[in-house]
Amino acid sequence: MKKHKFWRNFSAAISVILLGFTVFFSGCKTLPAELDENKVDPLYLLDNESSFYMAIPAAADKKLIERIIKNNLRDVSDSDAKNLSDRITKVYCGLNRHKNHTEIQAAVEADVPLKYVPSIMSKKNGWETMEYVSAQTANKYNLYHKDSVDIAFPSKDLICLGRNLVGMVETYDYLKYNGDDCEDALFEPQLSDSLYDYLKTADNEIRFYANKPQSFLTILTGAQLNLQLVDVKGSFVTDPKHADQYLLSIEFNFKSEKYLKAGRSMLALAFSLANGQEEIESSTKLKISNIKLKKEQLYKIIVL
Repeated sequence: MKKHKFWRNFSAAISVILLGFTVFFSGCKTLPAELDENKVDPLYLLDNESSFYMAIPAAADKKLIERIIKNNLRDVSDSDAKNLSDRITKVYCGLNRHKNHTEIQAAVEADVPLKYVPSIMSKKNGWETMEYVSAQTANKYNLYHKDSVDIAFPSKDLICLGRNLVGMVETYDYLKYNGDDCEDALFEPQLSDSLYDYLKTADNEIRFYANKPQSFLTILTGAQLNLQLVDVKGSFVTDPKHADQYLLSIEFNFKSEKYLKAGRSMLALAFSLANGQEEIESSTKLKISNIKLKKEQLYKIIVL
């Protein structure tokens, strides 16, 4: 099924992150938290070259993270999967789908015990290490590579992974050591203000955004629908009345009122089967909310 193929690719991409976590944190104990007076916002490290973005707060559904770990890293025990998920605060990622793989760029808020890095991310364990020296400050960072994983741990509360890893680390270094004194464009997030705010405020729900909505719609519906969309965004949140169920909301932003009218009936029909409620928010925006989805259904789609 086409719409399941996206979630399989997404699951595989997230598993790359979790693989880095699993290898890195195996056997580690949580270290006391240290104060960080100039903490870098992980969203500033994502570029604007992805076609699909997600914010996945652990608070939204820790069981989902545990299930992704367990189903994609099958030698991980239930207790290790739980301990691993407890270290994750939030995952921000951008995805680009290609024919045979999904390209990912991610910045992850997590509890990172830095003292274990040299021994675990070692050549003996299959990791290649490259030392990167910042052009701005001459600070040194280790970048690690193994199979399809490119990963760095620039601080005790941040993991960078995937596409343009050097650029992410360089941006981190610049922001870390210039902070609020920085006045040039690099201090601004590369994402648009609206996208940054949308992802940043995802606290108790999983949020997604597609800036190539035609491809996203094909994945979602399994049909080639030419609806002339600008973008699509939405969220999964736990149903307050049913803990085993999500409520899905999707907002479709059309290029004009004419295209909204043309696409409205098709989308309303597609989602009425899931008890979705239609709402016209403006002359170009259609929102379908309260789409009921059992968590087990999403787990099965994502973790396959």
